[in-house]
Amino acid sequence: MIGYTSPSKSFDPVEELPSMAGKVIIVTGSSSGIGFASLQHLCRMGAKVYMATPDEDRTQEALKRVEQEGREPGLGQVLWHELELSDPRSAKASAERFMARETKLDVLSIRVYFSTFIGAHQRRVVNNAALITDLGKPRLNADGIQDNMAINYLGPYVFTKTLLPLLETTASDGNDVRIVNVGSAGHKDVKFLEYGSKEAWNYKFKWSLLPSLNRYKYSKLAPGAILSDGAIRSLQTLPFPRFWIFLMGLMMYPQTLGAHTSVFAACNTKDSPHIFHGAHIWPPNVSAKQDPKALDENKQTELVEFTEKLLEELGI
Repeated sequence: MIGYTSPSKSFDPVEELPSMAGKVIIVTGSSSGIGFASLQHLCRMGAKVYMATPDEDRTQEALKRVEQEGREPGLGQVLWHELELSDPRSAKASAERFMARETKLDVLSIRVYFSTFIGAHQRRVVNNAALITDLGKPRLNADGIQDNMAINYLGPYVFTKTLLPLLETTASDGNDVRIVNVGSAGHKDVKFLEYGSKEAWNYKFKWSLLPSLNRYKYSKLAPGAILSDGAIRSLQTLPFPRFWIFLMGLMMYPQTLGAHTSVFAACNTKDSPHIFHGAHIWPPNVSAKQDPKALDENKQTELVEFTEKLLEELGI
C-alpha cells in the first residue's frame, strides 16, 4: 500500500482526519517501526489501540515510549495483545482470545494492503507485522515454511480470517469497518510468482544478489522509502552495516512520515475518492493503479486454494 513515492511532510493525521474516539483498532507489529508510528497517530486521534506483538518485554518498552512521547490530543488508550504470527496456530488462538476480550473491532492493520467491504459497510484493519528475516540466511518454522512467508502472509491470513465474524458483526451495526494491509512496492520486481506448493513458498532466489530481499517482496505482494526500526535491524545483518544505514538514510524518510499512508487508509472518510473497495494507496495518500501481477486472478485462486489445503493438513 505504500510505494517508493514520497510521503507528505505537511500532512497531519490528527488535524486532517476524523476523530477515532470510540473505535477499537488492532495494529500488528506495532512495538517498533511504521507499526509503532501508526499506533501513535491512532492513539492521538482518540482510538483504543491494541499493540499486537509477540514479545511482552519489548512491548512494555514500547508502551512506556507511548506515554513518554504523549497521547495528546485525543488521549486514546493503548493495550498489549499477544500475537505470534510465525505459527498459524498461535495466530488463530490470538484472534480467538481477542474476540473473547472485545465485542467490536473497527480497524485491523496488517502488512500487505487491501481495503474491502462487508456488504454495504467498509471494514478496517491495519496489519504491520512485516519481516525481512536474516538477510541471506532464510529460516524455516516448525511447519517447514520459510519465516518470511509465515510471518508476512500465512499468520496474517489466519489471524484476519478468524477475526472476520467480529468485523462483520461490527459492520452490521452500520459502522465503517476497515482492513488495511500494509505492503511493499518491491513486489513489482519479483519474477517468481508460483504459490501452489510449500516448495514454491520456500523458493531460494539463489541468483539474486540479496536473496532475502526477494523473498521479502515475494511474501508481501502489494512502506515506501522509509527507514524504519525494522529496516535498520535488517541492514545491521549485512556486511558493513554502518555504510548501508548511512546510505539508506540519505534516500529514505523517517517512520513517522511512513505511517501517514496506512493511517489515512484506516481513518479517512469513505466518501474520499481514494477510499474504495480494493484501493491501493500510495504516498502522498492517493489511490494508485495496481501492478498487473497483483491482480492476476489465477494466481490469487492458486494461493488461496493452496493456503486452505495447507491449513487443513495442519489441522487449523
